[in-house]
Amino acid sequence: MSQRVPTGIPELDDVIEGGLPRAGLFLVAGTPGSGKTAFSARFLYEGILKGDRGIYVSFAEGRDAFFSETARNGLDFAKADEDGMFLYMDLLTVKNEGIPAVTQSIVDAVLDFKASRLVIDSFSAMAQAVPQLIEARSILHTILGKVIRQAECTTLLISEVPMGTSRLGLGIEEFVADGVLKFSQKGIDGRIIRNLVIHKLRGTKIGRREHIFTLDGGFRMLSPFDSSQANNGRSHPVIKNTQSHSSTGIKSLDTILGGGLRRGSHILLEVGEDVSSPSLMSFLSPIITNTVKSGDQVICVPVNGMYPEELQESLRKSIPDGLASVQIFDITGKGGPNTVDLGGATVLQPFDMFWKTARKLRKPENRLLSIIGFDALEAKYAKDLPAMQGLIIETIAKVRNAGDIMISIARPFSNTLRELASASDVHLRLVQYDGVLCLLGIKPRTDYYGVSLPDKGANAQIELVQVS
Repeated sequence: MSQRVPTGIPELDDVIEGGLPRAGLFLVAGTPGSGKTAFSARFLYEGILKGDRGIYVSFAEGRDAFFSETARNGLDFAKADEDGMFLYMDLLTVKNEGIPAVTQSIVDAVLDFKASRLVIDSFSAMAQAVPQLIEARSILHTILGKVIRQAECTTLLISEVPMGTSRLGLGIEEFVADGVLKFSQKGIDGRIIRNLVIHKLRGTKIGRREHIFTLDGGFRMLSPFDSSQANNGRSHPVIKNTQSHSSTGIKSLDTILGGGLRRGSHILLEVGEDVSSPSLMSFLSPIITNTVKSGDQVICVPVNGMYPEELQESLRKSIPDGLASVQIFDITGKGGPNTVDLGGATVLQPFDMFWKTARKLRKPENRLLSIIGFDALEAKYAKDLPAMQGLIIETIAKVRNAGDIMISIARPFSNTLRELASASDVHLRLVQYDGVLCLLGIKPRTDYYGVSLPDKGANAQIELVQVS
């Protein structure tokens, strides 16, 4: 295996054998604003931290603007410049002198500065002075390719993708480059998700080609959500409730919802078909845990396909001493331990049992959180669908009047989805794209947020990272 140069993006390095092959020429292509510069700056700064000198060649942006923008994301290139580890070449005004002379100045700088990493931003602007494409390809191949490779300088060549086309830059860079990384912004549900695709990488076994990333706080790539890691005995710290809201146990979600779950409200959580029950429980676990640790009670009707004992086992890891505060209904007919049978000949009986239990658990000093998997109720009482739709409205009204909180869970194909949505105060959607668990708000409308675990430590907590 060739020597690898870490990109500074651990999630990317993990799927490309540790980094980019050393001394290669790599095309970083994308439309304007897609994240090419942020990624390239992160790549250079990673090298500086490891003792590699870096050069940033710009045909589009001045030195001060670059320093200011990157400093906002914690990249102190000004200090690196003072320490002799970084060189910024502003060639905005000299590109018309002729591409051969400009190219030679870049090569000379690499050799004189003994740079190990180089970014050219952008080849599209640089090549404007080239009368013919064949000359531009020759420059790429013979000068930038061979000379910089001999200097063992790993090079990122930024190239613009014209809007509305699939062509990368001038259409020649990808044939000369050792690798191609394409950055894009795709619209889903009227919102934007940022996407990185590894088109090719010579001499590298690519673990996964498509990746979601964010520019919020700097370039960051999101890993596929590992529900086993999320549910592996994490100790969720208690977030205090307010007079009007109960915390979800996820600080970023509380912020999105304006303080948490408002008392006397109904929240619809629409869960995509490709979201597994363990992933769903990873998201719900902090909500249930924070509720129990705050002294309140929880009623759960597991979603379709999840047995009560599975739910108990999942919660036991985070609240081993608090299961007495969680009442789980058994709709499967298995009669699991420490559960309440929610069976019955008609759909009226489980709703009656639900309210009897709610009245028993509710106390003046605490609140009741109900989490109901309506897909499970639908599966069991399909013939009673009209009656169930009426009971939904009645149940939500009772929850509001009692000042409690109800989270309804439904799938996109659920027959009760419309009634649940129309009667919701908050409508969230949990979906999965490119392996990444994502949350978005339908009511109120929000951007996409990646559901992420920032590290693998025992106390690492779920956070929501804006990816739009």
